[in-house]
Amino acid sequence: MPNADVDVPLDDNAHQECQTALRALERAFRDSGVHAMPKLGTLPGSPAVTVTIPLNEPDVQRFLSGGTLPSVDAAAPLRHLLEQYGIDTRVAVVEFGPGTALNVTLATGDDAVRLAALIIEHRSDAHSAALRLKAAFSKIGISEEHIFVADGTVLVGNVDVQDALTLYTVLGGGFNEEFAEPDLDDRWDPQGWRNVETLAELLSHVVSKASGGLLASTPNPACQGCISSRPHRITIGRASPQQALLLAESIATPGAPPDVGPTAV
Repeated sequence: MPNADVDVPLDDNAHQECQTALRALERAFRDSGVHAMPKLGTLPGSPAVTVTIPLNEPDVQRFLSGGTLPSVDAAAPLRHLLEQYGIDTRVAVVEFGPGTALNVTLATGDDAVRLAALIIEHRSDAHSAALRLKAAFSKIGISEEHIFVADGTVLVGNVDVQDALTLYTVLGGGFNEEFAEPDLDDRWDPQGWRNVETLAELLSHVVSKASGGLLASTPNPACQGCISSRPHRITIGRASPQQALLLAESIATPGAPPDVGPTAV
């Protein structure tokens, strides 16, 4: 006879539903810049997903209310927002390290999926633009890991120099004989260091034209001692959400080569 005191795990279908909801929430929070820690429910009768959201980050404030959280009940804005969308949940304030966090318990996987959709709906313009730019970079084989959102802008920093050269070419940058032969990834010499500076200046012309505003690309060449551990890099710059969207569109549908000025410095 089975022991009634032993917890019985969720059946496979219910477990899969919760896992799908958890992944949707993780992706929605990550893409919206809101730091949160979703945890899967594993037992019948337990919440499908529990989410811990630290309250000490500015993106959380914007997600909840677009302003300052009331000090009397920090859970009230999110609780009210979820009620408006018919999401069955409980929201409480809990201690979290030296500060506090919201503890959100979602009764079903469907509630968690609806919360994920709500997070996406409240995503900032900068985070939406950053996602578009990441997708455009990925399609042309450029790593998206150096695209960040900071202070309402989209920062593209420390792109490997070979990726920078790819972007320059895709955006219509003309042929430059300085980049025809040298392998800029795994060697160091004074000429290679100067090539990185030249490429940064040329790249600045094409990305500024493509984004409709100035993006002053900055060279970050490797030093002689660190070239073995990291390649030369270029920071493309800090773009407004509109600039990031225009740059993403230019990458996805490149047109005629832009007028980038002289091909040497």
